[in-house]
Amino acid sequence: MQITCPACAATYEVPDALLVPGRRARCARCGHEWEPSADAPPTPPEIAPESAPAPDSFLRIPEAPLVATPERRIAAPQKPPRRRPGVAIWLGWAASLAIVVYAGYAAAHHRGAVMRSWPPSTRLYSALGLTAPAARPPAKP
Repeated sequence: MQITCPACAATYEVPDALLVPGRRARCARCGHEWEPSADAPPTPPEIAPESAPAPDSFLRIPEAPLVATPERRIAAPQKPPRRRPGVAIWLGWAASLAIVVYAGYAAAHHRGAVMRSWPPSTRLYSALGLTAPAARPPAKP
């Protein structure tokens, strides 16, 4: 059943089981207490003439009445269909793999030059079981 506050006209949706004779209701908006009756229609409040607002009225925010609303279900957004990766993706992966393989080959093949230019790398090569290649004799002119 819908009841209305006689002081401020706030309306509330209240189950019929809660409306028993002698039970008082309190308005959440203005705090007015009254005894609602299930058989009497709500009376509209008297409208007071407009007057100047109180100095502190701009600081107070009136509370909205608690009104039960029907449950609404919102549909979840649908995901777009998954696209198959294109040729460009596969070419990118192949190029990346080729670069890594070539870098590994170059590091192993030119390990002597790497060890001479960066001495701490000798520990890495020895841990991998690779030793410095034998020094080549200088070329004769």
